[in-house]
Amino acid sequence: MLDPFATLKEAGFSQKSGQSVDSLSGWSPELVASLDWARLSELARGIATEAGCEVAGFRVMPDGAVLFGMLEQPKSAKPRRAMVKIAPWNEWGATPETVRKFADEVSTARDTRGILIAPAGFNPAALRTAQERRIEAVDAVAMDAALQALHEDKREFLLAMIAKGDFSTPTCPFCLRKLRRVEQERLTLPSRIIDTVGLFADPVLCDQLEIARGCDATFLQEVRARSITVSGHAAGDFVCEGPVTLKAGGTLSGTVAARSLNVQDGGELLGQFRILGGELGSFVKPAVRWDWRCGGTENKRCAAVIFEPHE
Repeated sequence: MLDPFATLKEAGFSQKSGQSVDSLSGWSPELVASLDWARLSELARGIATEAGCEVAGFRVMPDGAVLFGMLEQPKSAKPRRAMVKIAPWNEWGATPETVRKFADEVSTARDTRGILIAPAGFNPAALRTAQERRIEAVDAVAMDAALQALHEDKREFLLAMIAKGDFSTPTCPFCLRKLRRVEQERLTLPSRIIDTVGLFADPVLCDQLEIARGCDATFLQEVRARSITVSGHAAGDFVCEGPVTLKAGGTLSGTVAARSLNVQDGGELLGQFRILGGELGSFVKPAVRWDWRCGGTENKRCAAVIFEPHE
């Protein structure tokens, strides 16, 4: 199995497990994770260059993801090619699906390995997927470790270059202007993917709830969602404003109240089910929320840029 934080040492991104890092500069994992995607891209390319890699041009996606190539050990007899990607702004952390999508991109390039940078980290399932698909997993802690390993002058130079001015407000991927904060009243709920094994003690209130394959989750308080899809196993009390879908291998234990129930071949309901009728009260009251939007008018695509604030 590939150690997700060991093989990038040569490229300057991460250090071997268990190696301690002393904070010798103003860099920290929190600072790295707070960077705008554009500044983080500059930092990743700077670390790679300091490690002796040759860095190729980069491509910015509409979601703020950045993709660039690099050549490791370029002066050796057998240099290695790598594809590096920074996770989209609205993800910033990595799920198994994030890793799989990037692995598919890497597979189109011959003799190239993949390095996925997700500053907010990788959940356990994402790390397992990265190991299986041989994708190097790099988070803010690993990038900070690489910075601490540099000579003090190099660290200070990168700090002065990257963390100057407004380094945290995201940039529009199209016009490259800083986005502006826009507040509005919305009735939106976040969606959730549960892909771990364990007990969940807090109430769950979300839009789309997905219980991933291989997951075994027990909810101690009522779960309320607008739709529920179960591919693993879930136990508890569920209230669903829309449909509940049990996929092959998915089981739901407890009590379920929903508009409809769709049990696919191999799915199983182990408990009581009640069909909801009439109008349901809203699961959430209107609240003022904000996001990052572009105020530029030169490019029509700017109007579609909506970035969620990072926690």
